[in-house]
Amino acid sequence: MPNFYSETNSKYQTNAQQFLDAIAHFLTTEPVGINFLLENTKFTNAYSNSLLLWDEQRQSRDPTNRMKAPFWANYWFEPCDHCNCRTGKSVSMETDAIFFIENIHKQRLALHIEFKRDREPFSDGQADAYRPRALCFQQSGRQRNTLLAHDHFLTILFCGEETDLLEASKHFDRVITHKLARSKIVAYPSS
Repeated sequence: MPNFYSETNSKYQTNAQQFLDAIAHFLTTEPVGINFLLENTKFTNAYSNSLLLWDEQRQSRDPTNRMKAPFWANYWFEPCDHCNCRTGKSVSMETDAIFFIENIHKQRLALHIEFKRDREPFSDGQADAYRPRALCFQQSGRQRNTLLAHDHFLTILFCGEETDLLEASKHFDRVITHKLARSKIVAYPSS
């Protein structure tokens, strides 16, 4: 199973792959990676300098080594009938990337990453459904064998400066513009 898109021939999300790879590399190689994603969120202190659960996530997501895409990418989601994870127009959709971290108190946080290219709009109900979906993933009411159990979640949007950042911040815990990402993540593509 690949660790990064650069190790695959996956045709899914080809426009986003190099950006998502840069984020994954940043988290696995830079000690400041996790802290950057946590900046100015309610989890900044509780999860700073946490451990990335890379190997444990890989084993949980793809124990038979059959996936074509990286194990952290493309978590598909079917809205439930028994909770509020379905918003008015939400449909089956995926989360571009999820990474799990663990703090010194053995608490776990899921980092839900959504990536939007410059000027790429959200589909109907997509932004509205992001936090409810992350909460549904966290709760144990519905068994999801490919997800690590976790205590908390954080929703993070990577997007262009043309995005309505005020509106985006209503639906995501952290909004990171491509410009900011490029200033912190060395391998983050320029376009």
